[in-house]
Amino acid sequence: CLSVGTISVVHCGNPYLFFTWNVTYGTLSPLGVPQQVILINGQFPGPNINSTTNNNIVLNVFNNLDEPFLVTWHGLQQRKNSWQDGTLGTMCPIPPGTNYTYQFQVKDQIGTYMYYPTTAMHKAAGAFGGLRVNSRLLIPVPYADPEDEYTVLIGDWFTKSHTQLKKLLDGGRSMARPDGVLINGKSSKGDGKDEPLFVMKPGKTYKYRICNVG
Repeated sequence: CLSVGTISVVHCGNPYLFFTWNVTYGTLSPLGVPQQVILINGQFPGPNINSTTNNNIVLNVFNNLDEPFLVTWHGLQQRKNSWQDGTLGTMCPIPPGTNYTYQFQVKDQIGTYMYYPTTAMHKAAGAFGGLRVNSRLLIPVPYADPEDEYTVLIGDWFTKSHTQLKKLLDGGRSMARPDGVLINGKSSKGDGKDEPLFVMKPGKTYKYRICNVG
């Protein structure tokens, strides 16, 4: 904030949120079969971005894959800022072994969004996650504050790698039916022994932010 004089004008800018992401390969078994996935900071799905309306986001992405990588922010309005949208035609992918810093503002928006990679079928390997834009405190909402909020990322999943799926499509073939469905990167074994994804208290209100990442 900048204060002018002892009593008069105070000018405050919108807050900045800074993130650093390391994008790597890893081996996980979302459907019980070991396979290569794409991790962000070692996480699958990637970390949740929690922001507030008008925040400025500065996100430095290090591409440690062996191929170019590009990520988009689905639903965010890149006003006069299309070169930060993360889609081919407005941006070039990040070359392997290099980094790029995205800079954009979640201007005049509120709600549930997500991010995901946009090239080379990378989305079929991971690198997706939730992006929240909360309302500012001075903007009233028509419900009481929830006990907690959960981001729910639901999507179909293949045990084939993203490179195998890409070869199928490039060869004019279908990917066929998916092998299963993941919720926040996990599937049910169906034996009644699965750990709950979310825990709720009776009589409390919870907010679920649901995204289709299939």
